[in-house]
Amino acid sequence: MAGKEWFGVERSTFSWGPIIDEEKCTQCGLCLLSCGAGVFGYSGSKKTFRVINFGSCTMGCTTCGKVCPESAISFPDSSRTFMHSAVVKGKIFPKVKEALALRLEKFPDHV
Repeated sequence: MAGKEWFGVERSTFSWGPIIDEEKCTQCGLCLLSCGAGVFGYSGSKKTFRVINFGSCTMGCTTCGKVCPESAISFPDSSRTFMHSAVVKGKIFPKVKEALALRLEKFPDHV
């Protein structure tokens, strides 16, 4: 069974997702509440918030890290650097450009 794709490239090709520093994390749950992709869950023997779906993280998203009051969430690379390398590595620039044009056409007031 094929996995998730991002602009036609297998999502598992890209290592993008949050990393929780358990020493800093206070278990406030803001990561879970702010994530719309179901990346976080409450599990483990200690019943703590954990990354349970690393590959479900939306490419380039850092919302959970921005809302974390303890700065306990980091990412493999800066989102700008990562997204640039992902676009180049996946050779998806034409698809990204096309998707952007479609969105601008659909939502002209958002320019």
